[in-house]
Amino acid sequence: MNRVEHGRVNTGIALFIGLTFLGSWCMAAVLRLSGATVAPEPLGTRLFTTSLLYALTMGWQPIVATWFVRRWVDPPDQLDLGLRSAGRGFGLVGVAGTIAVAVAATGVAALLTRWGVAVVSTTMNGTAELELSSVTPSGSGALALLAAFGATVLLVWLQCFAEEVGWRGYFLPRLMERFGPWGGLFLHGAVWGLWYAPLLFLAAYGQAAPLGAVGRSLAFVVTCVLLGMLFGWLRLASKSLVPVMVANMTLTLAAGLPYVLHGWMPASARQCSSPLAGWCCSWCSQGC
Repeated sequence: MNRVEHGRVNTGIALFIGLTFLGSWCMAAVLRLSGATVAPEPLGTRLFTTSLLYALTMGWQPIVATWFVRRWVDPPDQLDLGLRSAGRGFGLVGVAGTIAVAVAATGVAALLTRWGVAVVSTTMNGTAELELSSVTPSGSGALALLAAFGATVLLVWLQCFAEEVGWRGYFLPRLMERFGPWGGLFLHGAVWGLWYAPLLFLAAYGQAAPLGAVGRSLAFVVTCVLLGMLFGWLRLASKSLVPVMVANMTLTLAAGLPYVLHGWMPASARQCSSPLAGWCCSWCSQGC
């Protein structure tokens, strides 16, 4: 890489980070100032509304930044974005690894709570269980609920696609060129977590001391570093973004869907100190 190419890559990396972070902070600030909420019922509307809000809030920044950088600063060359299919084995590894990380993070949070190091306070109000059990089954109701689930999965898939094209398609390979394989892999996870951090910070700020909000955000960044290592390995080993999209989608649905189904109240998100709180907040209009 000559001096001109080196400068072009550095400028592209810096601009990508600037654009994604600007979008993240702006969306976090808008949601915080507007005090937007998602009504806890009905279930179908809640599913669609939360998934739509999540897709609009977190996802478009990386793909827009990638388009802008590749169009004006770092034009397409030998860099492979990984937009191709991959073997099913990688998808299975991604799903299994993601679930393992989620279970491990939840276990760590439970241990910290038991030892008095952290306090996890969430509220499952059971709204969805009552809602599903009290309503007389009907064909139209079942179709509406099925359509809501289908729309939720589609929106989450689109969000994961847009996110992965930016972070693992463009940003990870460029950082590895600049800082080496291990340095790039680690740094991309840290920057990815910092991209989400303002949402978690602004969701917690005001309900906890500023230092507590910062601590929760940093804990989420650590989680993203670990997940970034897994997602980055999947991207490099499979030479495709598809297994990473599947893994990302699995994590989003596994962490957020149970809270939506049980009528999880947004206020409890701001009191949750679990390392996975940020993913849970992805389904909460106050958090993401």
